[in-house]
Amino acid sequence: MISQEPVRDWERQVYRFLTDEIPDGVRADGARIVADVLAATVAGAAAPQHAGVFRDAALADGPASVLGTDRRVDPSQAALLNATAAITQEIEEGHNRGGHVGASIVAGAVGVAEARDVDGETFVDACVRSYELCARFEYAIFAMKARMNEAIPWLVRDPHSTWTTLGPALTAAVCAGQSPDEVRETVRTALNLAVVSMHDPFAEGAPSRNVTAGFSAQAGVSAATLTAAGLRGSPAAMEAVYDPFETLLGDGEFAALFDSLGDDWWITEAYQKPYPSCRYTHAPLDALRDAGADDLTPADVDRIDVYTYRNGVDMRHARPETLTAAKFSTPYVLARWVADGRVELDHFLEDALGDEAVQALSERVHLHADEAFERAFPDDWGARVEVTARDGSRYVGEREYPRGDYRDPLSGADLASRNRDLLAFGLGDDAADEALNALSAVDSSPVRETVAALTRD
Repeated sequence: MISQEPVRDWERQVYRFLTDEIPDGVRADGARIVADVLAATVAGAAAPQHAGVFRDAALADGPASVLGTDRRVDPSQAALLNATAAITQEIEEGHNRGGHVGASIVAGAVGVAEARDVDGETFVDACVRSYELCARFEYAIFAMKARMNEAIPWLVRDPHSTWTTLGPALTAAVCAGQSPDEVRETVRTALNLAVVSMHDPFAEGAPSRNVTAGFSAQAGVSAATLTAAGLRGSPAAMEAVYDPFETLLGDGEFAALFDSLGDDWWITEAYQKPYPSCRYTHAPLDALRDAGADDLTPADVDRIDVYTYRNGVDMRHARPETLTAAKFSTPYVLARWVADGRVELDHFLEDALGDEAVQALSERVHLHADEAFERAFPDDWGARVEVTARDGSRYVGEREYPRGDYRDPLSGADLASRNRDLLAFGLGDDAADEALNALSAVDSSPVRETVAALTRD
């Protein structure tokens, strides 16, 4: 007989947390995260490498919208496309200790919420609870992932919460009105399921890279669909998969993560991005902006040296040829800012990538691992930048953490302006204001009303 009782105390804490009250301030943070991901999803659906696929893929008609388009499909297929779109522009939120937690949760489950005619507060609260759980599991899994990367010849990177299908599964389960017993089976099923690419081709920028997040969200929503029909999860997997984290993390740390549920709200420390590129590029860009080199042109610069943590050094490839490759190229991002004084969505499209002055400067940007920044990571994602001009002058800037971090948050006006730009990119300028207004009421309006403003007629 498969036990229905929690097999470990951390599992018991998970189920207890699902009935805890959510403070108003935490719910407000959750609403900002939901709006952030939905805006990113609309912009991602308009990316050239996905637009045709989203339009032409042979999918079953259904009650769930593909944001930024006029398609309505089955909720699990909406999860596939919406979560893929959510990460494509590299503008969605994230957490210093948990990756891009919200993308698969929000974009993955919004189709279920729409199909079930869920109210905004219920959806936001479900996303908040899933965020708290997923951020903690992601933090733990990072310790295991380091050992995996030492043991296999591929780059297994998990920036988009694909290790845990829990987020979209749990959010979908709540939106579908599952009973506590069904939710337990959803949690157990999802926590024994991971969808990851065997290799992360971020420097190549193959469009299929982003679909991994979509597959993960689709798997989570599908798990919730099956457990509602009677599928049982595995308590043995809760032991086999998660007991080793007690050793990996150190004495008592794994259990403590879940003991703090309902008291320590990790979502309040989420970051939001000012630039549409990998966040590993942001501290170098902010340091460059602080260096006082605003008047330099690409032709004026002899070289740029970037000192940062080791993960950030991975973003060292120059002359990117695709949208995704450029978003993961610190040399390109810095060169683009020198040329234009800004880094925006259009700078990652084909025409912008053909700018020879920018691409040539990207080859003169050099990244170096710095032990001080490495010791501070992942709590701080810092960088120092040294610009050497051809006339011999030097400019130096340093950032402890990027702009948009919870310690240096975007202002309400800056965030609204950024979201409007994303919505205009995906829906057109005429529809952007209505869509922005819908996002401002995401926790108080029916999900169907919000989604209607984020789709095309």
